[in-house]
Amino acid sequence: MDGAQALAIEMHDAMVREHSPGTLWYKGGGAMGSSHPRRRDLMTAVAPILVLLCVLVVILVREKRRRRVSVIAAPRFGTLNLKGADGEALVEADTRALQSVLGVAERSTLIPLKCDVLFVYCDISSDGRIATSGMSLGDLVRSSGATILVVASENPGPMYIACNKTGPFGRVNLVMTLNRRGERFARFFTRLFEDMKRGTSMPLAWVKLASQNPNVDDPEVPGTIFACMAGQVSFRAS
Repeated sequence: MDGAQALAIEMHDAMVREHSPGTLWYKGGGAMGSSHPRRRDLMTAVAPILVLLCVLVVILVREKRRRRVSVIAAPRFGTLNLKGADGEALVEADTRALQSVLGVAERSTLIPLKCDVLFVYCDISSDGRIATSGMSLGDLVRSSGATILVVASENPGPMYIACNKTGPFGRVNLVMTLNRRGERFARFFTRLFEDMKRGTSMPLAWVKLASQNPNVDDPEVPGTIFACMAGQVSFRAS
């Protein structure tokens, strides 16, 4: 199990304890079979029926998911840089890469602007609050109205765990960055948001790009934790 997976489990446990349960996405699966002749004959006979039932279930589940997806039309993109010159270089790199999919970002260095997608660049202190402002991540969500909040600068895992003690985050899909891995960070989110604009919900788009196998640490994917508290969210161009 890699560091991000271990931290995700610890974050989940902390969220449950501290009143902010979130959904973290992992990979799983299973299979069934039989080597007994009579059971094998029976399974052969009922297999077409089971396949049909499975297809119907999949169709119903997909339709139910489609109805539940929250679609953001023409998402507003904002950045909040609370790291000064160090953060500005990251803001430039990210907004340049994401402009093709989210448009021109509204930028701030003081308070969060109203937006749907907020990238914040900050140092989180040991009490779980932003070092330069004393605000919590939940404060940023409430002030901006963001449905997606990405802490786009690197912070140690224990600082993110401490964020749970600052109060509820609200209904938000929260991404916490451990390791940007250079230009891979912006590349990952560009691909993620492009898929969301095609109608794929954020959790499903996420697992297509980032393996949930606890034994796999893909060097092409930034080290992040995704707490899915706003659920199935996608974009629409207009």
